[in-house]
Amino acid sequence: MYKFYSIVIFFCFLLGCTYKTGDRITAVVPDNSYPRWLKNTKYHTDQTSGITFIGTNKNNEKIFLLADDIGKIHHLKIKSDTIFSFSPVYLSSEVKAYLDTFPKWDFEEIVYDKFTKSSYLSIEGNGVHFKKFVGIYKIGFPGNNPFADSIVSISRLNITPQKEFLEYTAPNIGYEGLTNDKNNLYLGLEGFERNNLFADSTYIYIVNKKNLKIIKKVGTKNLGLATVCGLYSLGERELIGIDRNDKKIFYIKFDKNYNVVDSSTFQLESPIPEYHKFVYVASLEGITVDDNNNVYLVDDPWKTFFVPPKQVYDQLDAETQNNFNNFIPVIYKYKLKY
Repeated sequence: MYKFYSIVIFFCFLLGCTYKTGDRITAVVPDNSYPRWLKNTKYHTDQTSGITFIGTNKNNEKIFLLADDIGKIHHLKIKSDTIFSFSPVYLSSEVKAYLDTFPKWDFEEIVYDKFTKSSYLSIEGNGVHFKKFVGIYKIGFPGNNPFADSIVSISRLNITPQKEFLEYTAPNIGYEGLTNDKNNLYLGLEGFERNNLFADSTYIYIVNKKNLKIIKKVGTKNLGLATVCGLYSLGERELIGIDRNDKKIFYIKFDKNYNVVDSSTFQLESPIPEYHKFVYVASLEGITVDDNNNVYLVDDPWKTFFVPPKQVYDQLDAETQNNFNNFIPVIYKYKLKY
């Protein structure tokens, strides 16, 4: 998943356009208690690319599904805002047998559809025959219950036209953004490469949930987006997402014909957990929103640049250094302001 892309060195925080109509997101405000390492004393995730909020339990714990691009899925529970607990989500023998045909279990995005009680997983293709594997997969929990500790079924969605769906995919490049509203799926192509460099824009595909046909392919060049590595639906035809390469959250609103009628971007910083005066090279790839309008992002460590330079690294405590050395993922939290 790690491809060469330009590193943003100087950050301008909270830049963005105002909206023309309706409620306007005016700022994306960082939570003072974040970012935090995706770990506790006994457990940590590894190469976390996807996150989806599934609900709040009777103990007032917020519960998420996390997807790692090494083929792992977890539940994350957050209590009192900063207390993390984790548990693995197991794959049934049937699901493992299905995935064993893949060159890599490259899980990039996970989504829970509250309208249909379905769950989806985006998997990138690898190897010579990558097109056989890249796609959006429906995953089944027992009783369609995403709080269950196992996945018991998996099947690839037959999105058509297939030629258009696969056109810009490549080994290790697929749909890192995935979300849904009542009627549609929205697929964010990570990007596409030219001469081993990412192009300056990509596409968002809008797919009808009932017949799985591509309704429209929306280019991001005029929106100023280089990559799409996370998507979340705020409402009907209304999205927020992550442009990983330019390190910003974006907002897009479509009309009934899926023309963009509103958009804005908000530049992000990437401070080191508990050392907010220092920044590091983040690779933000997953986004979700909880039932209190909090936005969560996850960072899938880009191993080539994740560890800070020596002049910064030497000023960190031993545990933080260890977290970097072990490529522990990071989670961010923000509040949308209107």
